Amino acid sequence: MLYVNLLAFGVCVGVVSGMLGIGGGIILVPGLMLLFRFSQQEAAGTSLAALIPPIGIFAAMVYYQNNLVKIPVATAVAAGFMVGAYFGALLVPKMPVDWLRLGFGGLLLYLGCSFAFFGFPPKSVSLAALPAGIAAVLTAIGAWLRGRRAAGGMKLPRPDGQTEYHI
Repeated sequence: MLYVNLLAFGVCVGVVSGMLGIGGGIILVPGLMLLFRFSQQEAAGTSLAALIPPIGIFAAMVYYQNNLVKIPVATAVAAGFMVGAYFGALLVPKMPVDWLRLGFGGLLLYLGCSFAFFGFPPKSVSLAALPAGIAAVLTAIGAWLRGRRAAGGMKLPRPDGQTEYHI
């Protein structure tokens, strides 16, 4: 059952990575730590092994030599990641760019708040939700301010014989 969960996790990481163009390590390492209770070193080593070709091969070898890579886990996550990245990339043309920007920014805010203020993984489950709430509020405020600025800054050309305005 663990490897089914890891495969599903890999699909989710792949979808988000495929949609937002982020490295899987931004989600993969914290996810392995939070959901599967890996140490920071094990999560980093396993992430490198899952994302190996061609970038992480040398770093993953060092982690492997120090017994910090779980090969079956890396294989399951990599398989899920490949499938998820494909479907995430298919979603991109169908999504508004602003949604992708907000999703990416919100994800980074959540992870930043988690690491900076609460340690990672959090000491309790209730603390795990707090950074998500902070990130959601900050993302909503940013979206509201961006929307206000865009609406307030739009200037229409002066009426002439070529332009029609409809209310």
